[in-house]
Amino acid sequence: MSDLAAAEPTIRIARDHGDFQACVELQRVVWGLGDLDVTGPSQLLATVRAGAILLLAEDLEGRVIGFSYAFPGLHGAEPHLHSDMLAVLPEARGRGLGPRLKWAQRDEAVRRGLELITWTFDPLQAGNARLNLRRLGATATEILPDLSGTTSSALHHGLPTDRLLVRWELQSPSVKERSGGQAPPPAARLLDAPRINEVSWEEDRPVSSPPLLDLDEAALLFEVPAAWSELCRADPTAARAWHGLARDVFETYFARRYRAVDLLTVKEKGRPRPRYVLYRFPSSPRGDLTFL
Repeated sequence: MSDLAAAEPTIRIARDHGDFQACVELQRVVWGLGDLDVTGPSQLLATVRAGAILLLAEDLEGRVIGFSYAFPGLHGAEPHLHSDMLAVLPEARGRGLGPRLKWAQRDEAVRRGLELITWTFDPLQAGNARLNLRRLGATATEILPDLSGTTSSALHHGLPTDRLLVRWELQSPSVKERSGGQAPPPAARLLDAPRINEVSWEEDRPVSSPPLLDLDEAALLFEVPAAWSELCRADPTAARAWHGLARDVFETYFARRYRAVDLLTVKEKGRPRPRYVLYRFPSSPRGDLTFL
């Protein structure tokens, strides 16, 4: 094991120009961004001075191996932070550094008197959904079609950048329950909830049935591919079909007061089967945000 992998990272607030430049370099390494899409050091500095939170993860040698960045937001007269970036070097992954950066972000936000952090993520990246919904206790409230347009990042595979907007209610019971590091086991009844789609395999690639868009039960399951990036590289046509299907599902059910509250993964015949849990709320969650 390398020294980088063995080191226990330290998390701290960014404090100088070197810190800001390190975050620029991580954007290039982690996401492959070109100059036009990178958030530069001057912008990071300006927003930190205005109240943004920029946290760095350092190894024992002082090298920056990850960061999280959230800037102040005000939509619907609700002050909050919007978490725009979370990055960890590939060689430092798999040790819980991403969740540590998020919980440190929460602690700093609470210290400043805030109760809400929002962010967006690709709904077809099951690993991100698992972190956001299952491990952190956030809730996805709306879909933002093609939020960033076409970008220079290879991670987006040339597809529209549809994103789910999540709300992280920092003092909610579900978030406090997870702050100790463990997500509660899913209720058994959720595993048997009605399914919006059924997934089969053709040439070892997941294929979805047409989604059922008229279900009305309180909790529903929506399955997505377990390895989205691999599917995009192997079969761009299939990936585009999944992209359109996911947009239809989330737009339809979010409009009917459902919210994505969890991501459950079960193994069937050796395959991981990630399924969103969509739960219908009696009314919209407090302070629902709309991005224009």
